Amino acid sequence: MNSLASIETTPDPEALALDSLVEQTLAGDERAFALLVARMQPRVQRWVQSYAANPDEADDIAQESFVLALRRLRQYRGGGSFPVWLYSITRRAAGRIRKKARRREALVAGPKAFPDRLFYETDPGARVDRERLGALVREFWEELPERQRAVVDLVDLQGYTPGAAASILDINPATLRANLFKGRHSLRLRLLACYPSLAAQKSREEA
Repeated sequence: MNSLASIETTPDPEALALDSLVEQTLAGDERAFALLVARMQPRVQRWVQSYAANPDEADDIAQESFVLALRRLRQYRGGGSFPVWLYSITRRAAGRIRKKARRREALVAGPKAFPDRLFYETDPGARVDRERLGALVREFWEELPERQRAVVDLVDLQGYTPGAAASILDINPATLRANLFKGRHSLRLRLLACYPSLAAQKSREEA
């Protein structure tokens, strides 16, 4: 029984390594922070893809994430949850960068111009213009409440399982599923309001 209990409570080696690098960084070891960035960079790059409008913006968000993380590193409480903590920092950085980008776009472009042609007419199904549809999905996704946006991002856009996403966000799996349902439902209603033909097309496919 004792050996089983010790196995179940053994900390994750990666979590221990990350926490150790955090402690070394706080002690003034710059090399430790470089190693911390190297370990987390691929994960952060995956996280930022759904927030960024283009690769350059993704790089800006990733860089801003690590800058913010270094500034606020003393706020991290340890316990092996560094990826969860860094994900929240990354979301903040993304919000900051995207807010600046939207202000620049508004100044440069003025009022948004919507294209007249919203559908392909090269096939009988009159498929929705994928580029326009993708832009709408991103627009509606950005309008979701923060928790729903994070859940839809991790599960539907980045491909994490609901269990893994719940762990990253440090929330109860039932809470995650509820927010995932609400987020998906909200996106679907908004899209169908713009493109009623999608509902008819889905009905034909399911018939």
